[in-house]
Amino acid sequence: KTLTVEMINDRMVGELFRYLEERKFANRTFNKHLTYYTSFLKWYSEEFDIPLKNWFDGKRINRKPVHHNPQSISREEFEALMNKVTLETKRMELGNSLKHKLDIYLPDGFLLALETGRRREEVVMLKHNEIATEKDGTPLYIKIEDYKVNRIQKHSNEESKSYIYIPVTDSLHKLLLKLGYEENKGTDKYILAPEIIENREKRLANALSEGFTRYYKQLNTGRELTFKCLRKNYLTSLSIYMRQGIDIKEISGHSTNAVLDEHYFVKKEIAKSLRKFKVFSNELERGEELEEIRNESKVKQNDLER
Repeated sequence: KTLTVEMINDRMVGELFRYLEERKFANRTFNKHLTYYTSFLKWYSEEFDIPLKNWFDGKRINRKPVHHNPQSISREEFEALMNKVTLETKRMELGNSLKHKLDIYLPDGFLLALETGRRREEVVMLKHNEIATEKDGTPLYIKIEDYKVNRIQKHSNEESKSYIYIPVTDSLHKLLLKLGYEENKGTDKYILAPEIIENREKRLANALSEGFTRYYKQLNTGRELTFKCLRKNYLTSLSIYMRQGIDIKEISGHSTNAVLDEHYFVKKEIAKSLRKFKVFSNELERGEELEEIRNESKVKQNDLER
């Protein structure tokens, strides 16, 4: 009531900067606070059609450097985590204290995140009718909405929405069967915890995130991993799996892979080809698999020549 947006000046910006410095925020948190102010002033200017100097953008206040250090969870750590969670939830069930808790869904939720590489909100919103299949009913891929991109770009209708195609690998297929795929195929039931309907996106998503942090700390590894590391595991392993020494743009003649990704790659076909992909794999398994693929290709080529 006493301060209007038009009254912001250099002195106020300096006072804000000093205030944030005194709070001793981490660099990322410090930058995030400034982003809130930047976003608000941008919205205000557009909403009320008022030309307004954005006092908090990067030109006037330098952001602090943020060094990214993505970390993944090892196979041994993940197995230890799953054992701990499973054992603890069984104890809670025996003590009849699990009635209103969501920990019982954590093991399947962690596995589903690891095997799909999706964000927590996407994991909890996966449905059986999003699974595309072969004619014989074998799952090929899961087509899901890219919630983050659609939210940022404000894509609200089906024609403008972005979608992601998750390959149904052998290991993901087994997990889907465990989670009731055969009984629920083609239905709009959720894959994880289908009985939870009300506010599931927030409740389950938070349970996965908080549960991972809580149980991982109990492993006493000396590291601080979060639920996000499961996505990092998936994408890192997938990158290694698909790296075969050939850069496609060298063959296509395009300057960057971004053009190929947007205009040429049929993503559902790529998803279909990844059935043998494993998040936790090793170079020996990968070498044997590539050798098998090469041998199959040679057999097909010989058949064609004959």
